[in-house]
Amino acid sequence: MKELSLVIEKAVQSEKSLKFRELNNTFIFNVNKSANKKDIKDAVEKYFNVKVEDVNTVITRGKFRRVGKYNGKLPNIKKAYIKLKEGQRISALEV
Repeated sequence: MKELSLVIEKAVQSEKSLKFRELNNTFIFNVNKSANKKDIKDAVEKYFNVKVEDVNTVITRGKFRRVGKYNGKLPNIKKAYIKLKEGQRISALEV
């Protein structure tokens, strides 16, 4: 993937992600499914001006939903767990 602007889709705002921020200095982002760890690291370092220590990715399966007699499936989502180096913060995502 060449376009770094298309790698990060949005930051995850949940209780679990806030706990990760406080305890491990780890931020969680939804990312493009075709992005690899190097692309994710480069995009975060470029846009947030921080140093990344580690990147872990996971693909979560979409849940099946039913509305009346119709069945459907939510899309699969790729998440990236970004661990920043000691002393680094992303001030734009602080609550």
